[in-house]
Amino acid sequence: MNNKHNNPERDQFQAPDGAEIALWRWPQSKARPTVHWAHATGFHGRLYRPLLDGLATDVNVLAWDMRGHGASAGAANFSTFRGWETYYRDMTALLGSLDEPVWLAGHSIGATTSIMAAARRPDKVLGLILAEPVIMDPGQGLKLWLAKLLRQSHRLSLAAGAARRRRVFDSHAAALDNYRGRGGFKTWPDAWLEAYIQHAFLPQDDQVRLACAPEWESTTFAHTEHNPWPGIRQLRCPVIALAAERGSTFSPAARKRLQILLPEADVNVLGEATHFLPMERRETVRDAILQLVLSGYRES
Repeated sequence: MNNKHNNPERDQFQAPDGAEIALWRWPQSKARPTVHWAHATGFHGRLYRPLLDGLATDVNVLAWDMRGHGASAGAANFSTFRGWETYYRDMTALLGSLDEPVWLAGHSIGATTSIMAAARRPDKVLGLILAEPVIMDPGQGLKLWLAKLLRQSHRLSLAAGAARRRRVFDSHAAALDNYRGRGGFKTWPDAWLEAYIQHAFLPQDDQVRLACAPEWESTTFAHTEHNPWPGIRQLRCPVIALAAERGSTFSPAARKRLQILLPEADVNVLGEATHFLPMERRETVRDAILQLVLSGYRES
């Protein structure tokens, strides 16, 4: 699946608190537009290689490993963690480190973080491609805000489930066998699962352990953004949003509100898809990115 000539190289940038965040660069060419991909909670940038390797033939591709995830696992710091705001600041710093404006694309928290960074650095963002962004409607947001206020958000199912995640396996192969066909991974093609396993674990003695600690993943879920609307209101760039028909983090009420605030936004609901939309509809996501990026590039 992986083209050796297409292997991303590791780079890094400095977060506002001085932490080093890993940034993966696919082969770059000055003549092409650049897309940054931001992954979902508990994952890492190179998991999306089945999508990004193909994109890299048409555009320059960057993908970070979010703080506490993948090759940025060492940047996890509970004492300075301020919820998703920490990730927003990190991505804003990433944009500041780049010479030219870029297109931001992402999945789940990666899509939401891209929105918030675009709102803060509109001069650095040409447009947004959002796959299953976490955008709560005001009713959902109020419930989550209350859970946070009452210090109960760690009990929410995603946060509680992540806290119980098994962190050590005998080998990558054992981890692969454990995940295949189970839970959220049920709908994943093998190439995606293998890409996840390959870089989600670090060696530990004769075993492998999760790079993204279950406590960090759980805390990230517990601090899920309850009110992204101030950021959404500030967007002035083109937006394509892809929502899943089943179990979406971008509810029908939220989609309706976004369309009112951003009438130019292109919002599509993909039938039968789940929250793991990039894995299930790789070509749809790729086409949405290329449609926006290449049309915008030709116009510029």
